[in-house]
Amino acid sequence: MVRKETCPACKGNKYVPVTTSDGRIKTTECPHCGGNGFNVRIELPRR
Repeated sequence: MVRKETCPACKGNKYVPVTTSDGRIKTTECPHCGGNGFNVRIELPRR
């Protein structure tokens, strides 16, 4: 069974805020989900 789960890092937003070295806040694609907004989980069926 394949499940799509909302990414816990970006919460489905696809972007996360990152603070740069000069103190500004910049958004970038979520590194946890690759910018998809979700993670795919493959589960084996129970018997």
